[in-house]
Amino acid sequence: MKKILLLAFLGMFISCTNQEGEQTKTEPATVNKQFKPTYTDNFKIGDPENILIVEKMHQGIISKDFKMVGEFLTDDAIFYMEDGATIEGKSALLDFMETNFTQITLKNYSVGVSISVVGENGHEWVLMWDQADIETPDGNLQKVDWMDAFRLENGKIVAMNGFVKSPK
Repeated sequence: MKKILLLAFLGMFISCTNQEGEQTKTEPATVNKQFKPTYTDNFKIGDPENILIVEKMHQGIISKDFKMVGEFLTDDAIFYMEDGATIEGKSALLDFMETNFTQITLKNYSVGVSISVVGENGHEWVLMWDQADIETPDGNLQKVDWMDAFRLENGKIVAMNGFVKSPK
C-alpha cells in the first residue's frame, strides 16, 4: 500500500512539474493590432546598465554638473522637446541645460518607472517616468511629471523624446 501511495504521489509530482515547465515555455499570443507601428514593434527587455547611464545623466542635471551630463551624450545627440522644439548637438544641449537648469532647483526627484528595451530594429531605449518639485528663484514650487524615451548607442545617449506634464 505504501508503495502504491508513493508511486501515485511521484506521478502527480512529475505531472505537475512538466505542466509548469510547459507553461513557462509558451510564447505570448500575437495580436492583430488596429494600428501598425511605423517605427518598430516587439520590444524586448534590454540591458539594465542603460538605465544607470540615464540615471547618472539625471544626477548631473540635478547637481548642475553639466560637464558630467556631457559624458553621457554623443556629440550629435538630439533632443525632441515637449514643446515641439528640437535641440541638436551636445554643445547646444549643454548650453540649453545650463541656461535653464541653473535658474531652478529640482527637489524631491523620484523615478516611478524605468525600463530598458531593445526594438526589433536593434535600437536600445530607456523609457523613464519621473517627477520632481521645481523650485523657481522666487521660491515657488511646482510639481512636474516627465515621460521620456532615451535612445542609446555604445553606452551614450543619442536621442531623447520628451514629454512633460505639470499637474494643476
